[in-house]
Amino acid sequence: MDNSPNSPNSTEWAPKMASVVAAGVGAVVMAIATVGVGNDPIGWFLLGLAAVILAVIAVTGFIVRPRLALLPGARPRIAVRTLFSSHEYDASQIYRLRVVKYPRMGRRVPILEIDVREPEEKLLLLTRWDLGMNPDRVFTVLAEAGMVPPAPKAL
Repeated sequence: MDNSPNSPNSTEWAPKMASVVAAGVGAVVMAIATVGVGNDPIGWFLLGLAAVILAVIAVTGFIVRPRLALLPGARPRIAVRTLFSSHEYDASQIYRLRVVKYPRMGRRVPILEIDVREPEEKLLLLTRWDLGMNPDRVFTVLAEAGMVPPAPKAL
């Protein structure tokens, strides 16, 4: 079984490294273009802002690896990593785990939604960028591992 990151059978998901590198290269190109703009303050500001945003995206994508991981064992858990912390949740702490299709830019985009109730209430939304692959595939792997709780009862 191929468990390399972002393979269909993977148990760790993160932004694709090629995308992270492309954002870093874009940040460098925008920074160089900022210097070359000359005496145009608006162009300097816009190119500088684009360089900073791309640099933040690249650094975040590089640091937050893996973004989501399935930790096997007697009691499987998921680990979710953010820029400043990492949290682990077992199946009993997950209230709902599903893929929801949200409308974005004229089309419906799948987002993995993890609703955690313990130790504190959190709603985690992971996109294709965060996972490096289609959220439907990640959901399938998590469901096969027993991480998807039964449907919650209406209040």
